[in-house]
Amino acid sequence: MTGKKELYFHQLNGIRFIAVMLVLLDHWLIPINPFSFFGHLGVVIFFVLSGFLITRILFENADDCGKNHSSPTAKIIRFIYRRSLRIFPIYFLLMFIGLVLGLSNMRNLWPYLFFYLPNIYIMLKGTWLGIWDHLWSLAVEEQYYLVFPYFILLLSPKRYPWLFIAMLFIGIGTRLGFSLYASHDMKENNWMWWYVNPFSAVDCFGLGGVLAYLYHYKQTYFQSIKFLKLGLLISVLLFVGVLNLAKMSEFPHDNVWSIVFERFSGAIVALFFIALCIRTDTWELSSFLQGKVISYLGKISYGLYLYHNIVMNYYHNQGNTIWYYLTSHLPDFHLELVNFTAYKFLICLSLLIGISSLSWFLVEKPINKYKNRI
Repeated sequence: MTGKKELYFHQLNGIRFIAVMLVLLDHWLIPINPFSFFGHLGVVIFFVLSGFLITRILFENADDCGKNHSSPTAKIIRFIYRRSLRIFPIYFLLMFIGLVLGLSNMRNLWPYLFFYLPNIYIMLKGTWLGIWDHLWSLAVEEQYYLVFPYFILLLSPKRYPWLFIAMLFIGIGTRLGFSLYASHDMKENNWMWWYVNPFSAVDCFGLGGVLAYLYHYKQTYFQSIKFLKLGLLISVLLFVGVLNLAKMSEFPHDNVWSIVFERFSGAIVALFFIALCIRTDTWELSSFLQGKVISYLGKISYGLYLYHNIVMNYYHNQGNTIWYYLTSHLPDFHLELVNFTAYKFLICLSLLIGISSLSWFLVEKPINKYKNRI
């Protein structure tokens, strides 16, 4: 059975591109990048965006259950089926390649990676996963997908605002609790515990849910809001202020600004940014975000994010990445650090776009056509 055509927000591909580029700038330009927050903000944008898109779809399903007395269980199964078709194929393809080649300790890590638990491994062991580091955020999203639909499909719509308020308290409260009660040694040596904890990201998904609620149930009010651009400007200034306060601390991972407020203030930036992009009217960045090149790169952004550590990883490069094998055949440029790092970035970006494009046309796009069939 073929489902109805979904509403498509054209500018959101541009947001996906910006989010993944922030991650690349953070992970690939470590020697010359003075802004360590790029990757953090990129991941937060993805969380808020997922919160908006997934919640809006679930609202449509919940409305259908209410009007036509459809089965919530069937809706949840369909939702998981569609998410699985979008996420699993190239994820498990990469896992298979990593297992066959034995990349970055995959043969010991595979139970956590195959069952979307790398963030749990990081929390328990207090260590990262080599070239599989970035998969913690995909695990957090998958854990969210498996739990959140029940709340939307089984609660009354009147309860939704309370659900999102609870999500804000859970996310902020989890990080605040870590900031207040974790020992200094834990904050400095295992700060990843709060960073990759699924509960620590719930406020980001909740803010996306708030936006979905306004868009779906309060459409007239949402379209009439006048202060979104001002809100974006103020939220950016707030985010920069929080970053400066965090940076002033003697211990970068042991202060309330970096643990509690950096993620939340970044999520507020994402909230206003996404809100401007889903309105019916255009704004100053609309043309850029809908440009053909930017839109295409946003379309393949899942592949860009998934494969980028395989192309190059600054901390875990040797023997595990494509860049490592290329360097044995590239000339020795003897350039200064800035020029070499920029050159390296462009080569790796070209490789990553090529791999992600092949992935999109050979695997993702053909499989995506089955998303509306169940």
